[in-house]
Formats: sequence, structure tokens, C-alpha cells
Amino acid sequence: MKDAPRHTVILGIVAAVISIICGMLILYSILHVSLWLSILASVIIGLYLGYNTFYSTYLAEMIKIEVINQGLDSKDLAELMHGNAKDYPIIRGDLRLIIPRRKRAELLAKLRDRVG
Repeated sequence: MKDAPRHTVILGIVAAVISIICGMLILYSILHVSLWLSILASVIIGLYLGYNTFYSTYLAEMIKIEVINQGLDSKDLAELMHGNAKDYPIIRGDLRLIIPRRKRAELLAKLRDRVG
């Protein structure tokens, strides 16, 4: 993940910070959990959500880069993943990923294996 774009990392950090703040507000203020327990739980939840956001955005960006580099279209991606071309629309030269997040890692691996 050394090649992650800067905005992807920033998005993950912002998501983590917002999740920590929201977790603290909910746990400490509304549910009246002790301060240290709410801090610990908020940090764990925030780090999880921040990494999840980062990884999802990273996969989408890397797939788009690979598609542009290889010059693929919707039909090529559909053949590669054994799906429909409707799941991989390219609108104004930009790939829109409609596939579930769990399949994005598989698609990226197949795209990278295709290059060799």
C-alpha cells in the first residue's frame, strides 16, 4: 500500500477522527459509560472505521488506475469477473464500481495478474 494516493490516506484519517469523536459523544454523554472505557472503545471503533474507509477507497482507486493503464472497458471487466457489463459502467471516461466491496480485492488481484 505504498502507492496509496495522498487523498485516500487523508480520507481514512478524517474518518477515524470523526468516528472517535462521535463514539465519545455517544458512549460518554448519552450512554453514561465511564470515561476511560468510552475512550478505549471509541479509539478501537475509530481505528476500525478509518482503516475500513481507507482500504475501500484504496481498492477503488487502484482498480481505476489499472483499468486506465490496461485500456479496458466494461465488457473486458465483465469477462474477467464473469459478470455483467452493467456492473462496470464507464461514464465520461471514469469507471463507476457498482460491485460489492468484497469483490473489489478479487478484481484488483485479477487485473494485476493479467499484466503479468
